[in-house]
Amino acid sequence: MQLINLEAAIANKAPKLRKKIPTFIIRMLERLICQKEMNYAITTFGHNDGAAFAKAFSEDMKVTYTVKGMDNLDKNGHYMLVSNHPLGGFDGISYIAVFGDFFPKIKVIVNDLLMYIEPLQSVFLPVNTMGKQKRSDMEMLQNAYNDKETQIISFPAGFCSRYIDGKIQDIEWKKSVIKQCVECKRDIVPMYFDGRNSTTFYALEWIRRKLGMKFNIGLILLPRQMMKTARGKHFKIYIGKPIPYQHFNQSKTDTQWAQWLREECYKLKP
Repeated sequence: MQLINLEAAIANKAPKLRKKIPTFIIRMLERLICQKEMNYAITTFGHNDGAAFAKAFSEDMKVTYTVKGMDNLDKNGHYMLVSNHPLGGFDGISYIAVFGDFFPKIKVIVNDLLMYIEPLQSVFLPVNTMGKQKRSDMEMLQNAYNDKETQIISFPAGFCSRYIDGKIQDIEWKKSVIKQCVECKRDIVPMYFDGRNSTTFYALEWIRRKLGMKFNIGLILLPRQMMKTARGKHFKIYIGKPIPYQHFNQSKTDTQWAQWLREECYKLKP
């Protein structure tokens, strides 16, 4: 079983950068991202795969869920399930755990950095949010879109929710979610995940944006949010009714439809 190795990951993705970072900084970062705790989970539950790992991991984290609207779904549907992205990591794992027994095949579009979690590779569709997409990853994504037995979960914001205009919410959703669903004739299921990260996380992200820093502090802090902040929490998940792909016609642009869909997801919370 492959364990998470931050030093090796940096050396692999940015070898020149690794040479510039002192080893003691690497060790500090390993503690910051809870590498030891994540490797414990992989070692302990790594004999499970996909949804089974997500469920075992959630139970070990003492995380519980209330799911409303599951009866809106058809096990034999052809869906793109879209959601807000408040946690930036554990919300994806939560959806895998929740839907793993309901749907025969399920995939989640994630940042390609998460592919280092080997037990979840079978349910992940990697996307490079910081550079050029690999041809193999593009083919994997397209194959999943075309597979009528596979349900796909997407976070169209592409990034974790931020503190914007006085509340925690997603940035503008990407229009590609509309284009992809129409092309592949997938009905869209809006979902709302009721959860949040720590106040410190949002404060540091707010400061980063105000200072115009390009370095993504939040991305480094997300593993800690997953391993520390999410522990022992109870999350509520709201599932809306499927929207036929034909609904997304030329009365709006793809960008406008994407923002409309974003609002529909937020309306699901009582």
